[in-house]
Amino acid sequence: MDALTENILLGDSGEPPAMIRAGAQLLVDLRAETLPTRYKVPVAHFPLEDGAPDQEKIILEAASRIQEAVQAGQKVGIFCQAGVSRTAAVGIAYLMLEGESLAEATAHLRSARPQALPAMGLWHSLEEIERRLISASVSSGTSFSSDMEASL
Repeated sequence: MDALTENILLGDSGEPPAMIRAGAQLLVDLRAETLPTRYKVPVAHFPLEDGAPDQEKIILEAASRIQEAVQAGQKVGIFCQAGVSRTAAVGIAYLMLEGESLAEATAHLRSARPQALPAMGLWHSLEEIERRLISASVSSGTSFSSDMEASL
């Protein structure tokens, strides 16, 4: 388990109990291959597939849910099966919603969890999310995350 930020933990499917012990009040399960396990805290399920293209909408939904929880003062644990690809994609998307570029967010995430890197299909989705964030920011004159939901 690794800390992306003070309020965001990253891990694999074996780490939710440790995330809860570390104070996670919400778990975000990104596994498409299984239904979420029940824990003592709420679990938000956003089923992502490593090899599938065009998953921008669900990546952004997960990142937005994390952003809402963090803004409400909650600590969030994000996990997928191995804690490498899908966890990385959603962590990067969250950082992009917070204003980081794709390159900055990737470097930030890799400094926290060096083994993490999105699979190619998820990477392409992140590139598309960045294009849309930049476009929404330029057209509205606001920050990256403003109007993002509407652009998808």
